[in-house]
Order: sequence, then structure tokens, then C-alpha cells
Amino acid sequence: MKQSIRFALAAAAAGLAWGYLRHRKDGRALVFAGVQALEWFVAYGGAAGLLERLHERLESDDVEVERVTHTRQTIVDHG
Repeated sequence: MKQSIRFALAAAAAGLAWGYLRHRKDGRALVFAGVQALEWFVAYGGAAGLLERLHERLESDDVEVERVTHTRQTIVDHG
């Protein structure tokens, strides 16, 4: 897990550099670079990795926690 967060942080650093180079002539280059870094961090699993670590710290051995990551609704018409 730490490895995936490190990889996502490396992707964020690369995104920051790429975003800055791409928009360096614009006055908002740092903003664009920050957004690019955040996009790459999330895309490479950084957000999921941080949430996983946070969840592990909050859970205790005595409590079982069920997490719902997505839901699906099915509607059936019985006509």
C-alpha cells in the first residue's frame, strides 16, 4: 500500500512538472500545474490509497466495518 501511494506521489510530481511546462506562458501556470498534479495523483490511485490508510487507522480490531464502494439500483416493471 505504501508503494502505491509513493507511485501516486511520483505521478503527482510528474503532473506538476508537465502542467507547468505546458502552461508556463500563462499567468495561471501554477494553478494549472496543481490541477494536473491532482488529476494524476487521483488517476494513479493516490486518493484511494490515502482513504484506505485512513480507514485502517480508524478501524479497531474489535469492530467489523462493512464499506460500500458503489451501489446499483435495478427497476423491474411487472406489467
